[in-house]
Amino acid sequence: MTKNTSLTIFMVVLVIGMLYTSIFIKYSDRTCHVYIKAENCEIDQCNWECGTKYKRVGVQGLCVPPGFDPIDQACLCSFNC
Repeated sequence: MTKNTSLTIFMVVLVIGMLYTSIFIKYSDRTCHVYIKAENCEIDQCNWECGTKYKRVGVQGLCVPPGFDPIDQACLCSFNC
């Protein structure tokens, strides 16, 4: 192989690696949120429902808005996209 061909192949591999790394880093830290309607929001039930529905690492359930009666709250699931 000539010097130019080797250099071209090296540059193409380098650029593809840089693009892959930047895309992976860009989308790996995003957090998604989904509301689940509940008749009576309880934190343990909310965590369990979120964990079974979204089987991912870092799933957390929270009853929102805080300070309201459980009947008026909804379950907010947060997880890594």
